[in-house]
Amino acid sequence: MASTAFHAETIISNANILTIDPTQPRAQALAIRDGKFLAVGSNDDVSGLKGKGTTVLDLKGKTILPGFIDAHTHVMSSGTRHVAQEDCDLRSVGEIQEALKGRARTTPAGQWVLGFKFDDTKTSESRFLNRRDLDAVSTQHPVMVAHQAGHVYFFNSRGLEAAGFHQDSPDPSGGRLGRDPNTGELDGLVYGRAIERVQREVLPPSTDADRRRGLSLICRMFAQAGLTSVHDAMVSNDDLRVYQEAKDNGDLPIRVYLLMFRDHFPALRDAGIRTGFGDDRLRIGGIKMVADGAIATRTAYLSQPYIGSQCDHGLSVMDPEETQSRVMEMHRAGFQVCIHSNGDSAIDMVLTAYERAQSAYPREDPRHRIEHCSVVNPDLLKRIKALGCVATPFCSYIYYHGEKMPFYGEERLKWMFAQRSFIDYGINSTGAADYPCSPLPPLMGIQSCVTREDATGRVWGPNQRISVEEALKIYTINGAYASFEEKIKGSIEVGKLADLVVLGEDPTKVDPHTIKDIPVERTIVGGETVYQS
Repeated sequence: MASTAFHAETIISNANILTIDPTQPRAQALAIRDGKFLAVGSNDDVSGLKGKGTTVLDLKGKTILPGFIDAHTHVMSSGTRHVAQEDCDLRSVGEIQEALKGRARTTPAGQWVLGFKFDDTKTSESRFLNRRDLDAVSTQHPVMVAHQAGHVYFFNSRGLEAAGFHQDSPDPSGGRLGRDPNTGELDGLVYGRAIERVQREVLPPSTDADRRRGLSLICRMFAQAGLTSVHDAMVSNDDLRVYQEAKDNGDLPIRVYLLMFRDHFPALRDAGIRTGFGDDRLRIGGIKMVADGAIATRTAYLSQPYIGSQCDHGLSVMDPEETQSRVMEMHRAGFQVCIHSNGDSAIDMVLTAYERAQSAYPREDPRHRIEHCSVVNPDLLKRIKALGCVATPFCSYIYYHGEKMPFYGEERLKWMFAQRSFIDYGINSTGAADYPCSPLPPLMGIQSCVTREDATGRVWGPNQRISVEEALKIYTINGAYASFEEKIKGSIEVGKLADLVVLGEDPTKVDPHTIKDIPVERTIVGGETVYQS
């Protein structure tokens, strides 16, 4: 207990507190001072810290948890897209076309019309968009729509021309251009790293004004879902500048751990910066790279073909030589390396690079990460454990993307999003939505990990089910560990940052199929309420 000579700024009493602290799993009250937990215990333990100016909140039995942490999501880019692009999370190609036409009507001819969050399996047609679909939107504007999972993009004819893709264009390294199987003509689909040059040189750059508006919007969305910390999984120099501006102006209500895009590594290294630079509100994290495609677009790089195919193994975006060279360089410079690796073949390649880097330049606890780490096996799990890597699997995918699971098959699903195996092998795994690739609420992810049931009630990989208590740990202390911050947040303990979420019900007491529907009533970051219902 802290000395009663120090009065609390805030006392919360009569609460059902799930602390995620194994030495004191449950408590009734807590006190906050200077943005940190001053005391945690019973009402009597905390009552002596009340002073003249203390705010007292009687929760009348409501449930408190440490603030949720999403260890892999897209913060700045998603927010910016929400204010500058058309949301194509609609249920038919016709609806998507009408939404894009509406944006085209307010966009000067010749300028890009952009959309995001399209998901083919959520539409009545259950197919990808193509060039003809988007030509029907406009022939006066270049049009591009991104798949919800990323990694696949859809262009109209004007967009292909503006992007410099023509009939005789070769497939770029780490990517490919979609073609009509009968005629060989470009069909408007662009896969993998084929988009990088377009994003860098052709598409209109995001403005700082859009970034500011987008960051404000997305932070409110995260706070409303009970998230107090997020790991932004692809950050540019321009993003970093706006983040710092927001922090300096007091406009960053949640904590952000930045995974910087690989192209910015040399400048960071040369400036003497490495993982951990910053403070508890905004911190430079690891360097982000991408090794393969996506689960939702069925382009993850697999050792065995997709169900229904004889030869489709997905998309490898980096080759072993590039992977090993880049990892060696980043590891040697003292950075955490964070590589998007979905399929087992991609994970194998990334682990080999991590093993060689650690052998050449031994470091104590580098905590390199495997972003998504979707399809594993016992050998991969042993290697992940031996290296001390962090896995950041999708948590909402079974529930939200159940219609895609047949492409992977029952046997493979026994080793996908393998939270049970990660726990059993002693691997630190986190909670992650990878928004906009799946809905951002952590409670949906928790339910999905516990039940392994999709929205229709079908079960996928029941052997990977975990308990509610384990799922709560994944979304709190494990997320803090992934950013080297487990000593300052992730559980409700004296001296840790006062980040917490108030829920309308106790996730450990309700029917697990209803966890996603539990209301978030209040989100507190550093003792300050950033959302209240």
